[in-house]
Amino acid sequence: MMADNHALAPLVERLGARAQLSADDQRALLALPYQERLVGPGGYVVEEGELIMGWHVQLSGVTHRHRISADGLRHIVGMHGPGDFLNLPITPPATSEDFVQALTRVRVANVQTEAILALSQERLSILRAICGEIAADISIYRAWISNVGRREARARIAYLLCELVMRSHPGGGADGCSITLPMSQVDIADATGITTVHVNRTLRAMQMQGLIRRHRRNIHIPDWRALTRIAEFRPLPWTSRKVDDRAMP
Repeated sequence: MMADNHALAPLVERLGARAQLSADDQRALLALPYQERLVGPGGYVVEEGELIMGWHVQLSGVTHRHRISADGLRHIVGMHGPGDFLNLPITPPATSEDFVQALTRVRVANVQTEAILALSQERLSILRAICGEIAADISIYRAWISNVGRREARARIAYLLCELVMRSHPGGGADGCSITLPMSQVDIADATGITTVHVNRTLRAMQMQGLIRRHRRNIHIPDWRALTRIAEFRPLPWTSRKVDDRAMP
């Protein structure tokens, strides 16, 4: 059984949602060599142009991924939580194309590249789990692109809230679920491609419509299905069915 108090437990839990992992698989993942570090709110886990020498695995907290355009504007292109690989699908050593910045206090493990690649070659179930994680990341990035395309502001913010709920409640959202919003309205604007003034107006309108209730950064969602319907949010990448190796040919 997985040791829940082990630093790499979030990684095992995430990969275990992608493929059926045996007890031996879990122990092998927990035995991976790694170095852990703490990053405070506002600090950078990874910076653009930085040479990444290992697999960065987020263990706790919330980060966002962003790029800076030629005119100096920040564009948030993704969110990360516990168990996420922060440099998929690139295999280190490689140069980062993005900034990954902490929104809260964050713990990150740097896992040796050779060790995790060797483990994925030795254990097919772990390789399947990593491939499943890559596929989920790609799907999420596509959804982000769609979200900041030709969609109204309410739908964009609703989608962002749905994703944050799924990161806070791995079992899925439900009526009455709550989150502590780790993002400022400036962050929300940079993630949705709208102005901070429009963010404020849209949040107030969503509250008046009964879609959310909020007190400062505490967000309460009375009707989860209504929010997902507006967001056109499909949580499949986060709740992928496990692949049972015994059922594979």
